Amino acid sequence: MPNDGMVRPGLLVSQDNLPFGEITRLGGGWTAQTATLLAPLTAVPTTVAALELWNNTTSGMNMVISDVFADMILGTAAAQAFAIYACVLVSKAVPTLTALTVNSLSGRAAYTSAAGSRVVTGVGTTVIAAGWRPWGNPMAWGTAAATPGPSWNAAVDGKLIVPPGSSLALHIVGSLTTASSFQVGASWYEVSNTTYPAVA
Repeated sequence: MPNDGMVRPGLLVSQDNLPFGEITRLGGGWTAQTATLLAPLTAVPTTVAALELWNNTTSGMNMVISDVFADMILGTAAAQAFAIYACVLVSKAVPTLTALTVNSLSGRAAYTSAAGSRVVTGVGTTVIAAGWRPWGNPMAWGTAAATPGPSWNAAVDGKLIVPPGSSLALHIVGSLTTASSFQVGASWYEVSNTTYPAVA
């Protein structure tokens, strides 16, 4: 097997390991999140992605999304609730680059996203809506003004797959935008697309 960390077809035997232990051990797990704070939307997202993760490979690799997550860094003393929205965009041009750090889930060297990297990161990019939907349970914010506030993770477990030339788009939706600021991100596995072939 080539030592590129990408998972290829075959049976992964866990040998009583934790559910994602074996696929993570193979080295193809990565995670990225926004570095600057963003305000939530008060409606379902349409044409703007707070974070876009573009699969910059021409063939061979799918991004199989394992989790999406967010954390509230700033808040205000008012009752409110928030949710993570995500969608997989159809094949598109590379987004405007915002260079974010892409970190390994298994101790491989991190890299800073660039025009030629496997995954290109963009922040506040313009997109075409492709079925935005919420993931996970909404997170409530109490009336206390102490910050940072809540953080939460939504397990996707491969229900979103980003083929070459497509993107994962993320945003936060909430009941109140005043003085509320978030970071949002996702984790994924780079998997051979002979394992999960694209279907037109």
